[in-house]
Amino acid sequence: MDNVELVTELRHELHAHPELSNHEVWTRRRLIDFLHAHTRNLEIIDEGKGYFYARYICHGSSETVAVRADFDALPIDEGIRMPWSSRNPGVSHKCGHDGHSASLAGLALEVDQKGADKNVVFIFQDAEEVGDGARVACEVIERERVDEVYAFHNWSRMEAGTVNVIDGPTMPASRGLAIAFHGKTSHAAEPENGINPAFAIAKVVDAVPGLTRPEDHKGYVMCTIVQVDVGSANFGVNAGEGRLLMTLRAQYEEEIDELQAALESLAREHAAEAGMAVEFELSDVFPATINAKQCADAVRAAAEAAGVAWHTLPDPSPVRASEDFGYYQQKAPGCMFYIGNGFDYPDVHTTPYDFPDANIAVAMKVFSRLVGVKQEGEGASAAAVEEMAPSVASIRR
Repeated sequence: MDNVELVTELRHELHAHPELSNHEVWTRRRLIDFLHAHTRNLEIIDEGKGYFYARYICHGSSETVAVRADFDALPIDEGIRMPWSSRNPGVSHKCGHDGHSASLAGLALEVDQKGADKNVVFIFQDAEEVGDGARVACEVIERERVDEVYAFHNWSRMEAGTVNVIDGPTMPASRGLAIAFHGKTSHAAEPENGINPAFAIAKVVDAVPGLTRPEDHKGYVMCTIVQVDVGSANFGVNAGEGRLLMTLRAQYEEEIDELQAALESLAREHAAEAGMAVEFELSDVFPATINAKQCADAVRAAAEAAGVAWHTLPDPSPVRASEDFGYYQQKAPGCMFYIGNGFDYPDVHTTPYDFPDANIAVAMKVFSRLVGVKQEGEGASAAAVEEMAPSVASIRR
């Protein structure tokens, strides 16, 4: 059984045992056990945190490259029948993190068996879906003195088996903002004796289109109303409590900060006018994912060298979902690229979706070139790698 077949079986195991963010006990253990069983030249660092990592030391190299994969699942029923369908009701790998981690495990096998001309750090990360994992795991970047960091995400509505990449912003910053208004209840027949937060909430919602106009921003800025909760289902009571939940999203970090500040200022203003208290709470905070040009160029060159077709995405990137990979990019230059699932393939986060196994080999090929895995017929020296792929060397200078 070759490495691709071996990690494809691992992918199916991971898929059958999905675990939600911050609860990935079995998944984490299985990945660690797999690396222990199938590698000899890697050091596995497990500090008992949500993430763990492995490292390969190339003696004589001063360059260190990190590759990261996530391994948490989603609170979605499987909904489709496969030999490897989820055994955990209500939980499934509908974002393909099983495939991401299997691909990284495959890269680890390649590096372990063939060597690389760089130091390589393999980061297996928990809790991506809620934005918690990378905020902690990015400490590895400084600890291991990583020069560049890479990751991929599988994505539908892109040509199957191709690499898709963009310089600069590729996934937006996003965060959940909850605004709680504390007014005063009264009898519904005497609304003048109470303070109903519905009117303040309506004013904030009404202001959203004006705060997100494209002509006022350098990148796209979005505010999605996800829930409005005012009072109770009691026709005799004038509501006194209200909550407004919004997802904020922006191509650039500074513009999401500005949007949040504007919304909070409006909420305070309207609360004060009505004599209410107001509170704010953030959740699911994701930084913007901003690709360094030299790293995006390295991905293009790696795909070219591996014989994988690649495309440069339009600007702005068509991917408006968020990723916590941006935390790593705050520590070192990096690139998040996409491997296409197919134009008509089911989208991630939907019931019909399952990670396409064919993408594992694509990811392994591209990552192998990025970290300098020695190819067949290639000597042990870094010079040999540069001779075979001069475009990569010229880009990185």
